[in-house]
Amino acid sequence: MMSADVRAAGAIESLETWRDALRARLRRSFAASAEALLLSVCDKLSGGVLRPKSGALRASIRAEVSEDARGFAARVWSGGSLPYARIQEYGGRIEVPAIVPKTAGALAFGYGGRMVFAKRARAHVVELPERSYMRTSLAEFAPLFDDGIRKLAADICR
Repeated sequence: MMSADVRAAGAIESLETWRDALRARLRRSFAASAEALLLSVCDKLSGGVLRPKSGALRASIRAEVSEDARGFAARVWSGGSLPYARIQEYGGRIEVPAIVPKTAGALAFGYGGRMVFAKRARAHVVELPERSYMRTSLAEFAPLFDDGIRKLAADICR
């Protein structure tokens, strides 16, 4: 009869250390990717797609990495505090009601590069074209993200 005494504690500890190191590398990779995507979106909001007036939309863009039992997730989003963020991304229609001056004798506004004065402005619809800054950035960035994960996996398997 033959018997063997196998002590797996060292191997288990080694695997746990390897798992923790892998998790840390994945988190760093996801964080770097989220930051790169954030920079791409902000570049589009700095004149690439939209010309900034106040910079509020660009300042509302956030990035984060989260982890749960299923793995990691990187997310870049607009904080939602700006009502025009969505319509700039997807385009749409705005119904503008009739406007009349409350205290002045006329309305004054810039139009076509000159000042216009009017007693009233009729109700009208404004069509805003799509000016995607998020979806286009993600589409451009997705292949780079995939390559980064593939390189990380190949490096780990060596």
